[in-house]
Amino acid sequence: MFGLFAKKTGKSETRAENIAAIDGFLKEHAAIQVMPENTTRILRVVNDPQCNLLALSKLITQDAALAGSIMRAVNSAYYSLQDKMTRLDRAVTYLGLRTVKELTLSAAVGTMFKPMKLGKYDARSLWDHSVGVAILARELAVASKCCDSEEAFLAGIMHDIALPLLAQSDPAKLGAVFAAASDGGNFSDIEFKSFGFDHSQLGARLSAQWKLADALAAVIRWHHAPSEAPDAYKPLCACVFLADTLCARANVGCPLTSITQNLDDDDFKSLNLDREKAETTAAKLPLLLRLYLSF
Repeated sequence: MFGLFAKKTGKSETRAENIAAIDGFLKEHAAIQVMPENTTRILRVVNDPQCNLLALSKLITQDAALAGSIMRAVNSAYYSLQDKMTRLDRAVTYLGLRTVKELTLSAAVGTMFKPMKLGKYDARSLWDHSVGVAILARELAVASKCCDSEEAFLAGIMHDIALPLLAQSDPAKLGAVFAAASDGGNFSDIEFKSFGFDHSQLGARLSAQWKLADALAAVIRWHHAPSEAPDAYKPLCACVFLADTLCARANVGCPLTSITQNLDDDDFKSLNLDREKAETTAAKLPLLLRLYLSF
């Protein structure tokens, strides 16, 4: 695992304080260090380049809730099938590998967003935002060819994964962060003042403990500062940063974590993207999200 806490500023004091604060928090809230076993298994299978429909089908048949999600998806208005499907194997074949991987991942990670009020927002709005970022990151990856579209979707789903865990561990303090950010403050700055670290730094430490792939860990750590990411992961981090910012501007889910982020022409040019096309795609997100979440 690369140096997730490395900073270009060279301020070792700040780095040490972050690590100490995170370690103290994790010691006090040990439960959040353990990712649900089913989620871990699904992440491992979905992230495997050799993953195929047979492997996913076996996984799905072992999880009644996941199988139900797949069946709801294939029989939803989005696909408008003339006759309802009743067999899981046919549904998986019809949907195809990419869609089944996305639905499987979403169902698994979505369980980590427990119902909770956070100021005028809630955990569902955090989840809606993550799904929106995933959908848009995938579209931007396809348009720009900057990174793999499936990897971009996975990174979008996972980029804010530390937030629901913070919400479960210290809802009152995180609720105060949301309230302060609703008044126009920078979310990460307010987090740092409240906790001694922000969600990207906590996510980086959890990524290491969960042994997530380096590319995914990089996005979780650097999705608010892609220029500071290791060179190999800059395009993926930049793709999620752009999707995150555009989702906030489109008011998809909770926008607070990224609404204060600035975008300039270089952010689009670095990914060989046309600004107008990217913003047009983002404008469609509320509709795309409704269709996706209707599953």
